[in-house]
Amino acid sequence: MRNQTNAPATTPSPTAERARIEALARIGRVAQRHARLADGLLERLTAMAFERDDTAAGVEALCARFALLEPRGRALELLPTLEQAAALAAAGHFPTQAARVCEALGRIAYQQGEYQLASEQWSRALDLAEVSSHLPTAVAARIGLGQIHYAQADWARGLRQMRDAAEQMAGTEDSYLAAKLALNIGVGSIETGDLPAAERHFSHGLAAARRGGHRVFEAEAHWHLARAALARQRMDWAVADCRLALDIAARQGYPWLEAAASRTWTEIAMARGDTAAAIRSTRHGLALAQRIQARAQARQAHLQLAQLLQAEGDAAGALEHLWQHLALQSEIERLSLPARATLAAPTGDDTGAPLTPEELLLHLCAQRQRLASIPPTEALAELKAASTRILGLARVIRWPLETGGLCAETRPRYVDLLTRHGAPLALPDAALHPCHDELSGLAGAAEARIEVPLYDGARLAGALWLVDARPTRPWTRQEVLIASQLGLLFERL
Repeated sequence: MRNQTNAPATTPSPTAERARIEALARIGRVAQRHARLADGLLERLTAMAFERDDTAAGVEALCARFALLEPRGRALELLPTLEQAAALAAAGHFPTQAARVCEALGRIAYQQGEYQLASEQWSRALDLAEVSSHLPTAVAARIGLGQIHYAQADWARGLRQMRDAAEQMAGTEDSYLAAKLALNIGVGSIETGDLPAAERHFSHGLAAARRGGHRVFEAEAHWHLARAALARQRMDWAVADCRLALDIAARQGYPWLEAAASRTWTEIAMARGDTAAAIRSTRHGLALAQRIQARAQARQAHLQLAQLLQAEGDAAGALEHLWQHLALQSEIERLSLPARATLAAPTGDDTGAPLTPEELLLHLCAQRQRLASIPPTEALAELKAASTRILGLARVIRWPLETGGLCAETRPRYVDLLTRHGAPLALPDAALHPCHDELSGLAGAAEARIEVPLYDGARLAGALWLVDARPTRPWTRQEVLIASQLGLLFERL
């Protein structure tokens, strides 16, 4: 890839866009029968696009190649290229393409058990996708964030994230996302004890997968249906569905799914009293997990083997696998530690006890009546100072919707964005604002920020910019919620 630091954002012509979509669709059809051929075509298409400085086309082809290779356990091969593509998308001001790359990077991190990194990438993808109104990436990122909660056994919270994604996707036709979402809602349902709902969603996922020809989700649906059948103690159904899952996964080359279904086959073998088959299945799943560096799957397989070998009287073998299970668990926990909060160090109250951002916000909200009684300029200055402390900002700017500030005549795309979105916009990277060119030159336009639309009744009256000191900052969901509350206080001035 060539350096595109100063490459301008360009909008492809409708003809070029149609040709690109048709080319990728043709390669997608080839991939169903000849994955290796499709991989080569996508690799060349990606290289050619980046060589001619066409970031949008390059990212589209790269993401199509990622979708082909990821279920086959080869996503890590694309990690350096994806990281380069992320830099090019930022340099060229392509928020949609940057969102798609972040979503893919989140999936790589998740597969390796790096849950904190996955959460950061998916949060960034969600922010960029919502700002650029790219629904498929926003839904995929929400699903990913729900999977992070699942990985940490917070099933109820993960299920809420999945249902939020379902609401966001309502009314759209996308068999890939429909299958992925249905299966993930089913997982949350079975783990929270709602077996009928789980089976219903697994069946919906299977139907969507077959409708769109998504073999990996077809296999995954059969795996989950086998798990549900085991929960009902229907061994005949469990065997049939698990065999289907293993067969599709092996023939299509889906190692993650084959490893997952192998764990369920181990449970089936144990229920039949066939310990030898259970051990073979678990060892097979462990080898697959290790090959694709799936830490969580390898950890589960080591634990299964430790239990199986202990039951067989092989104490030394059991202990070896138990130690490896604990080592992987410790590594995953270390990688999942949350990064230090980006908020400024909280000030203390009169007793010297620290105040959290939420406590500072509550204290500010309690001052509303007093703020309403002082001159507006003083109230505005006090609100700005308090907002800066609460979120650890460099500055706060209130832009009225008027000539000389923000208005539809001089910045039509930005005013339209505020009007359509109607909610805080979290900008983790100033360069990836969809209205970057319109806003360049304004104070705060070169820094990461949260933009909150301000209203006078039902009418858009301006925007509140909560500006960081740096060009990039990964905003948290909690910070966006705090920003929304601050916006309400500024509206009352």
